[in-house]
Amino acid sequence: MISTVSFHPFISHFPSALFVAGLGLLYLAWKKGNPVYRAAGSFNLSLGLLAAVLADFSGMLSADLGLKTTVEVEGHQGYSFLFTVLYGFAVGFSYTRPYSRTALWIYGSGLLALMASAYSGYLLVF
Repeated sequence: MISTVSFHPFISHFPSALFVAGLGLLYLAWKKGNPVYRAAGSFNLSLGLLAAVLADFSGMLSADLGLKTTVEVEGHQGYSFLFTVLYGFAVGFSYTRPYSRTALWIYGSGLLALMASAYSGYLLVF
């Protein structure tokens, strides 16, 4: 069985990659007018949301190691939770109104939360 300490770093890369790939596919769908790209982008975002939830829970379990300060760990958890919430909204909008003004704002906010979460996670590792 994989322990939570090694499971979190394994699963935590999937939400980031699937979020960026999903947004890229939604952009291609908008640019080329091909609904297949839109469906693929929404599917990528859906899989990424599942991976984000798994990464959040595995991160909560592996954070009780006492290796880092509470401020460092909770900062990363806060950014990750914000990213997961915005991810959920991005998935919903990708299926209903993927190119609305609100959806674009959520995609951009999700990218900012992704960068903050990735940077704070980087600081925990190095």
